[in-house]
Amino acid sequence: MIKELVMDERKIQKNFIDQVKGKIKVKKKSIGVYKYLVHHSFFEVITGAYPEFYKIIQEKKLNKEFDKSIYKFMQTKALSPYIWQMPNEYRNFLKHSQFFKKFKYLHDLLHFEYSELFIFMQKEAKSNKKRFDISKKYKLASNITLHKYKYDVVNREFNSKIKIYLLGYFDTFTQEVSYRPLNKIFFSFLKSFGKKMTLKKNLLLFLKKNKICYETYKKDFISVLEELFDTKVLISFKN
Repeated sequence: MIKELVMDERKIQKNFIDQVKGKIKVKKKSIGVYKYLVHHSFFEVITGAYPEFYKIIQEKKLNKEFDKSIYKFMQTKALSPYIWQMPNEYRNFLKHSQFFKKFKYLHDLLHFEYSELFIFMQKEAKSNKKRFDISKKYKLASNITLHKYKYDVVNREFNSKIKIYLLGYFDTFTQEVSYRPLNKIFFSFLKSFGKKMTLKKNLLLFLKKNKICYETYKKDFISVLEELFDTKVLISFKN
């Protein structure tokens, strides 16, 4: 008897949740209010994380498609218990959906906009207590982004493709998320970072592999690496 009552209660709860999420038709006006409130919460979080994306939605008059995408996302992929991670789930959901397919730059734009939220939510960085020393081992901080874009997401130029290599990090001096453009070589070096080697050995191996003279370019590389150390993009293993 108890088992049957529990099963019936679960069915009632599931039916309620399915109505709220839009999986099935709303049967009561009171449930419709819940459905609106849940949708509104998702709407607020997603548009807050992606202001430029939502601006385009409004300009192109795609609000209906946007609402449909939110309802579909609510039904399938909204799983994280952390509100600030929800926009990233929505971004990944759109990758595998048929929504907004005509926007070739969509994934670049959403990645860039979400990166600011990602960095800001992990802004607490341990301080580098020692001076920079290329003969020591360093690693990239976990609260940064390092990404290659196909479109100029910084200047919002989406009419033509252009490769941009961006480093995103939290600037402790301005207390804001900052972005630094990199050239392809330096971007590749940071991407190929070997954690078990000293910074100097990493650099020697990378330059040798790319047939670049170490003595000619070491000052340029070291200068930028020291700046990244000062901004806590590079951190010591002991931190």
